[in-house]
Amino acid sequence: MQLFRVHIVAFLVVVLLGACSKEDLQEATFYPMGGIPFTVKAYGVPKSLFEEGMTEIRAEVDHLESILSSHIADSEVTTLNRERRAEISPETLQVMEMAARISADTEGAFDITVGPILDLWKFSEEQGRMPTQEEIDQRIKSVDWRQVALSSRGTATLELNNMSVDLGGIAKGFIADRAAQILKKKGIRRGIVDAGGDLVLFNSVGEEPFKVGVKNPLNPDELFGVLSLDSGAIVTSGCYERQYRIGDKRICHIIDPRTGQPASELESVTVVAEEAATADALATAAMVLGREKGMELIKSHPGAEALLIWTAEGKLAWELTPGLEGKLKVK
Repeated sequence: MQLFRVHIVAFLVVVLLGACSKEDLQEATFYPMGGIPFTVKAYGVPKSLFEEGMTEIRAEVDHLESILSSHIADSEVTTLNRERRAEISPETLQVMEMAARISADTEGAFDITVGPILDLWKFSEEQGRMPTQEEIDQRIKSVDWRQVALSSRGTATLELNNMSVDLGGIAKGFIADRAAQILKKKGIRRGIVDAGGDLVLFNSVGEEPFKVGVKNPLNPDELFGVLSLDSGAIVTSGCYERQYRIGDKRICHIIDPRTGQPASELESVTVVAEEAATADALATAAMVLGREKGMELIKSHPGAEALLIWTAEGKLAWELTPGLEGKLKVK
């Protein structure tokens, strides 16, 4: 069972190529969140310290999944969706407040209440027909991030009928960030957390940069290029690994919450930011906004950089933000 609805295709889109001798490496993989491969790597540390960190990471991931998932019957998010008002933990409040800030920054291109529209497209796929405009207009009445009321005392309220929250476009990144924080608190100075493609990298000063591959969105079996990064989070959003299939049409699963229509201008967006949760949400929003407005969004967000890829005359074209200049090697 998929425990987080995936708003962006981060799963295996960004591939770590390697960055250190295997003799220095401690590595472990487990499969939370409906079977997502969650891989943790640390360099130059004793096995006992790494195992201690992994015990804490597994417990933290289980805890966060149990409160943030909309597919677990007694989670805080599920309770909120069912009751329209719920007491929420500091972690859930933090994620929802972060989502609200990014929704404001993107004028609703990122919206955790988009679930009713996504459900409509899934239903239409099952029926083998396109959704009608009337159906879209009806569902979109329940989509509006501004109608989620959050109290600093730990209460969330959904103000609209048939409204629901899904944190899949930001929660996986948040969980990856928390795992990396655990490693850092253990004194581990160089490591990687890969939560199904949501990557968090951290590095000691003077160490060799990590090499991260970005897939070719027109041929995901190949790499488009390789980014050299010292630290930070990196997430890719694109339409090529998951789509709605209706008749002979393949439709991008990334839906504009404001219109109910699929994203169409960009093939993929790779975002580098200080936190994976931020990169997660910004990548989705940029896909929705398109090339020009998506680039404006990334440039306006402190600490964020991006690679945008689109198709021009049957070939791939791309643009980098200034901070990634000289760090990308195109294959």
